[in-house]
Amino acid sequence: MVSLRDDDWMSRRKALHGRYLELGTVGDASRLSYLHGPETVWTEEEVAGLWQRAVCNPISRLPARNCIYIHVPFCKSICNFCNYDRLQPSSPMLLKTWMNRVMRSIDVLGPVVRPLTFDALYIGGGTPSVLPARMLRELLDKLDGSFSWHRKASRVLEFDPAVINRERLEVLAAHRFNRLSFGIETLDPEINQRHNRGRQSIETIARCFDDMRAVGISRVTCDFLLGLEGTTPEGMLDEMETVLHRFRPGCLDIFMLTPTQAYVDRHFGGSWDTIWAHLKRFETIVPPALPQLAARTGYVVRTGQGHHMTLERPDPLRWLNPLPLLRELLGVRRPQHHSYTALVSEARRPLNVLGLGRSARSIIFGTAAYSSRDPDDNPAKEGPADYAGNSIDAAGEARSFLVHVLRDNDTIDCREFHDIFGGDMREVIPQALAAWESEGTAHFEEKVLRFVPQDRRERIRSLMWLVPEEAIEYDLAHYDQIELSATGVAALVANLPLNTALGDGYRYHGQDGTRLLIATPHGEILRLRVAPGLEPSIPLRLVVENPTSAAEGNSDGRQRATAVLLAALVEHHRNAMRRSSTGMEPLRQSISS
Repeated sequence: MVSLRDDDWMSRRKALHGRYLELGTVGDASRLSYLHGPETVWTEEEVAGLWQRAVCNPISRLPARNCIYIHVPFCKSICNFCNYDRLQPSSPMLLKTWMNRVMRSIDVLGPVVRPLTFDALYIGGGTPSVLPARMLRELLDKLDGSFSWHRKASRVLEFDPAVINRERLEVLAAHRFNRLSFGIETLDPEINQRHNRGRQSIETIARCFDDMRAVGISRVTCDFLLGLEGTTPEGMLDEMETVLHRFRPGCLDIFMLTPTQAYVDRHFGGSWDTIWAHLKRFETIVPPALPQLAARTGYVVRTGQGHHMTLERPDPLRWLNPLPLLRELLGVRRPQHHSYTALVSEARRPLNVLGLGRSARSIIFGTAAYSSRDPDDNPAKEGPADYAGNSIDAAGEARSFLVHVLRDNDTIDCREFHDIFGGDMREVIPQALAAWESEGTAHFEEKVLRFVPQDRRERIRSLMWLVPEEAIEYDLAHYDQIELSATGVAALVANLPLNTALGDGYRYHGQDGTRLLIATPHGEILRLRVAPGLEPSIPLRLVVENPTSAAEGNSDGRQRATAVLLAALVEHHRNAMRRSSTGMEPLRQSISS
């Protein structure tokens, strides 16, 4: 394992982590996997080119799992705990515009991914069941005719019990949907209403099960959400047992609430300490109780800790196949190769996800990760989608994998890591490993990386070492109302003439993209990265990325020149903030997701 010799870098990173966690209020470690820095915007035709290159030149020797995700961003009402992109359909034309855009995306992207065999289709949201039966049939016919599907491909649709009906269910059954998923969240009508879900009750759930069985759909997944204000761990365990006994769903997915600032403000008086204490009871009580719950109801615990826990109803014919039975008895879960997932950590192999519809996320393994957007971010505007995201190499995929696995587990199998990403963990994430060793949070045991037990917040802080420094800075700048794009950096130096003397023979040498340049007395060029400050009183700082050997001989001069340049940037930023507060010149804000 490498060692960290740069104490300044270590101290700076710890300060950066602290500042980010203070302002960013990270409710779940998975958010860290989406920090990639400035986004690139691609047209639909450019995205087709990315897919074409990836299809022709896969980067891993393992075969990939290929999935399609359709995002239907409409809901009858907006649950106030939800942090997904969703809209209330104000008119039939809004649904039609969404549909036309998805159909065009299929026409453009379908031909280039035709060589891929897709293992799963997942339609989520939002609430896909708001689509009328006629529109749902048209969409599914298009998908069947445009992509190649594995004969065992899974097909899943999420629905809201309040807006599903027999006609929609008959369309799904005719298009080979073999599993449906719906969010119960809680059986308490009062708590549902308090969270803007309507007075959903157990009678609503019963009607849905009756309708699904009538059309021949028997595989149903029910979701429960732990940590809603007004609920208790004991009460939620009772509710889950009621559903398992009465309805016998194929699967029970249990999620831990991921709090947002808006949710904390609305339900917990803005106090993060209060909600963490509330969630801690669920984290402490529910996972250890699941094996007993499973035993009482005839289910099996598949995953029983962390953010996502699952109970499954065993296959009654499993006794005829000894290998799956042996895995079940040993508690080993084999990935289902024809089920949907959006995470490499669940697929346990390279993963491609083609996302269609507003805000749908796509993954081209080792190439790019992006989300679909409406033109001008206007769902009512006609025209093709565009796509915002980042180029991602194998190392970036590996970091995301580690964040999601270690969010809920304490170990990583080094051999599996090598098989998926084609490299040794020590070579892919050397700085994170060195930081964990220095802090005493992780160590290697033969072929396993093992973490010490940590609570949710401690693990988030440890996993921040996986995120590139600049990616954290870029997202932190959003909270400080600083734009770190090339345009934003140019605005900070707009009043600074080229060749401005900075003292000791150093001069301002201009801008190269998002970097500022300083010419040294020896004719060398220093590259400086603009970054948000690490203290509330200092909004900006400059990081020298290439201290040259000649410049190092006069480090005091370099530091003074950097300080002079920084003072000019800070003055411009503060003046812009003052003008913004009076409405004279609003400061452009960087929006990162």
